[in-house]
Amino acid sequence: MPQSFNIDVSGAQGADGQVGTSGGAGAAGGVGKDAVCHWYGDDSPDGGSPGGPGTSGSAGTNGFNGQDGGILTVQVTEFLAGLLVDAHGGKGGIGGAGGAGGPGGNGGNGGNGQGCEDDGNGARGGDAGNGGPGGQGGGGGNGGRVTILYKTGIPQPSYSANTGGGQGGAGGAGGAAGVGGPGGKRGGNGNSAPQGNPGSPGGTGHDGVNGAVGSVVVAQIP
Repeated sequence: MPQSFNIDVSGAQGADGQVGTSGGAGAAGGVGKDAVCHWYGDDSPDGGSPGGPGTSGSAGTNGFNGQDGGILTVQVTEFLAGLLVDAHGGKGGIGGAGGAGGPGGNGGNGGNGQGCEDDGNGARGGDAGNGGPGGQGGGGGNGGRVTILYKTGIPQPSYSANTGGGQGGAGGAGGAAGVGGPGGKRGGNGNSAPQGNPGSPGGTGHDGVNGAVGSVVVAQIP
């Protein structure tokens, strides 16, 4: 009775990239010194000092390329009911996401006037770090090369061969923007100074390219 065969020499999918490291938070600003009240003269309070900037997140790493499909030669010497070959290229790995930007540091509170001096101003919050860019997607593997040789005197075998190229991996998402640090309060409990500027989100990585289509050759041999 004629037999049928399934052969799998497809490429493996590429590994995904690693996520980037988040940025560090900015240092908090120093608190201003409170006023000191004397009968012979007062010492004025100090203003707070600004918060430090957050650092940017690191980039995600690139996805790995998919594996190429295999190179296969099948020699048929007797009638086959069918031949199914899978030799497609592996998908590319997804790029790693970028790390989030670090938040800005808190602005320092201003010193309190203690009732004898005006309160000291709070300081502006620190600017936030930017999100890291996403990694590039890995390229798809190329489709394999399949050769089917069948002996003279038997019918050409019925076959189906998938030698398509692997799909490129998607680019990694950009890291989230950091949040600006809050401003310090006037006199420790009054109105706040301006918040620090937010960071910018990281850009998305480019998608990987698709793999090339492979080939199928069918030929008769003596």
